[in-house]
Amino acid sequence: MTVAVLMETYTVTAARAFPVTCDPGCYESMNIRSDSTMFTLSCQIRLRFVLVVFAAVLIEVTCCDFLQAQGQNLRNTQPSRYSQPPVQPEEPAEPESEPLPQTVPPQFQPTPQVQPVLPQTPSPSQTQPMQPQPQRPLPNQPLPPLDMQSIANDPHGAIQRLMVANVRRRPVLAEITPDQLLAYCYPFGSQTMAIGNAGGQPMYAVGALCWNFPCQGKTLFRINGDQVVARVGHGYQQHPGSFLAMLAFSEILPDYEIRNGNDIRTLANLIATEKRSCTRGQNLGLVLAGLAFYTSPDEHWSNTTGETWSLERLVAEELSRRADQSNVDVTNQLLGLAAAVRACQAANRPLTGPFAEAVAYLDTYQRFALSIQNNDGTWHPNFFISKGTSSDADSVLYASAHILRALVYSLPREELRQPQIQRGVVAVATIIAKKGVGTPLSQMSFRQLDGIAVGLHAIRIYDERVYGTDYSTLE
Repeated sequence: MTVAVLMETYTVTAARAFPVTCDPGCYESMNIRSDSTMFTLSCQIRLRFVLVVFAAVLIEVTCCDFLQAQGQNLRNTQPSRYSQPPVQPEEPAEPESEPLPQTVPPQFQPTPQVQPVLPQTPSPSQTQPMQPQPQRPLPNQPLPPLDMQSIANDPHGAIQRLMVANVRRRPVLAEITPDQLLAYCYPFGSQTMAIGNAGGQPMYAVGALCWNFPCQGKTLFRINGDQVVARVGHGYQQHPGSFLAMLAFSEILPDYEIRNGNDIRTLANLIATEKRSCTRGQNLGLVLAGLAFYTSPDEHWSNTTGETWSLERLVAEELSRRADQSNVDVTNQLLGLAAAVRACQAANRPLTGPFAEAVAYLDTYQRFALSIQNNDGTWHPNFFISKGTSSDADSVLYASAHILRALVYSLPREELRQPQIQRGVVAVATIIAKKGVGTPLSQMSFRQLDGIAVGLHAIRIYDERVYGTDYSTLE
């Protein structure tokens, strides 16, 4: 279309859209004066409209030429817009980026880059060395088969093989929680070994706990001034006083070093903290078991509210507390009372008042526990509120181990050779032996691990009291 044609077309269109006439009658009907001025105005309007249209046409033509030239340049690299059906352009691929950090299960978390310094050689007054010994070779062969008959025929030899096989387990600190390591320290005490870092460096587990080494990123206690406060809860102490009781059973001395980083205290600070924390109505069974080892029966102290406490008061408080008969609360109570009675006997103090009541209380529970024992030597998973067997081997071991430990620790030495106690030892040892030592502790639930650990602790107490075995050199 040429410019002339466009101009002619737009002129005709404009003339139709904007008619201008010189008819005087038209202006009169619009009340507008008809004269030459109106005619001149009409001509000016038409001329201006034609100029505007002409400018628009020139702009359109110029743009078309430009776009045509640009399209010619693009034909070699890009198909014509309508040469094929339009296709949705593919989105450019996102640049490959680093993977987002994922939450790593705690048991597989690497140990921190900055490793705590291994405990140094303790002072001569400390009987339990801290410096790791050369790593003992792990057993390459499974535990020799132990069944009820072989254990019954040679209980002492079977117990030794079972204990040696299990003391060689090496839990890795990055794979277990503080409560798991704490539980496994009960049967072997200061001889318990652990792997401190990914390099496989061995160390004493008791030393790792006392130096607050992280276990799955958790540390067992905190230091606040002179107080060493052991945490209670999931992954930490399952019960108040568990840490102190383990140290007492392991016979760790009060001047043993406890530290949190560069903040250094001693076990005496933990003992003092547990004393100040004694509160009426609380579960103090394991606190009593620990303080009975570290406190004289004649000693008195004040708690945080200014109340006067002593071993005798602790015994009285536990006797007045109704322990849960369906779980370890009752057996922990029995442990604490038995520890207090033994401490009183060791100090040649007559068993009077609450201590005499504790003896009678223990005797009642000892006879009751033996009366509900199953014929195979086990106890029901519900502890003292049920009698019978169960298909849940882990729960049977858990309850049987805790009840057996309370019995072999509290009964007089001469009563440990009675058939019911021997059946209990054989039953617990058999269940533990069937589990073997191939399963890492980190793959067990706390209930499974605690059942094994407490069972081994009960067997050790029995072996020491009956056969006089020295576990300080257990290999």
